[in-house]
Amino acid sequence: MATPIERYKKTPQGGIVSLGVFHGQEMDRFNVLIQCVQSTLVTLGRAIKGFVVMSAQLEDMYNAFLLQKLPPNWGEVAYPCLKPLNSWFTDFEERIAFMARWLHKGPPVSFWVPCFYFPQGFMTCAKQVHARKTKIPIDDLVFWQEPTNGTDPMGCKRPEDGVNVHGFFLQGAGWDVETVKMVESEKAVLFKELPITWIQVVEEAVYSNVSKQPGRYTCPLYKTSLRKGTLATTGHSTNFVCYFHLPSDVEDQGHWVRRGVALLCMLDD
Repeated sequence: MATPIERYKKTPQGGIVSLGVFHGQEMDRFNVLIQCVQSTLVTLGRAIKGFVVMSAQLEDMYNAFLLQKLPPNWGEVAYPCLKPLNSWFTDFEERIAFMARWLHKGPPVSFWVPCFYFPQGFMTCAKQVHARKTKIPIDDLVFWQEPTNGTDPMGCKRPEDGVNVHGFFLQGAGWDVETVKMVESEKAVLFKELPITWIQVVEEAVYSNVSKQPGRYTCPLYKTSLRKGTLATTGHSTNFVCYFHLPSDVEDQGHWVRRGVALLCMLDD
């Protein structure tokens, strides 16, 4: 009998399931982090009691706990995150729970993309799924986003093509759920969570037509609020994920550019 991991990596005919392979790669990264957290906490506890030597690494870890910061030894194997330690741990548990549900119950109807170490890989897998289904070369496919007015990731409908995603925060602008459009920020509201968004995979010819629609802002998506990272072989920052094409009543994209509008995978608190 196939294990859950094997079942979601291959079809009954023996074909490769791209999203299943991606899930396995992400789980490998999370397992390394879980092992690091568990082992270092046990060792630090023994060092505090005097059973083992308090090394420089363990002392740095202890000092990080006092300052509510992520220990350096955890940060070496963790995903990018700027949250303080207590928020980080809550977020960490939520990510593990999401990955476990996917493992045992199958792919969700909406994917929490900020959960992943490598969101760019998820986007590529979504293209691969469509390419294998339609027999269209992956190089001829482009993403096109259509935000919805849904806010319940568990209660939305699975799309026939593409994927539903959620968990992004809009910085520099507001969002009107009823009209499904960007609006000006509300007073004292710095971030607005984006509703569930349907990411379609379309051909270049279709994209060239729909991208000319007035009022579409090409919004960059970043992993963290730093909006910077190491330059990757793709020519983009490692902190940059992709562009979302968000609708608004403002035809001039420069209006939102001047406000520094961007999407973030997570907040800093």
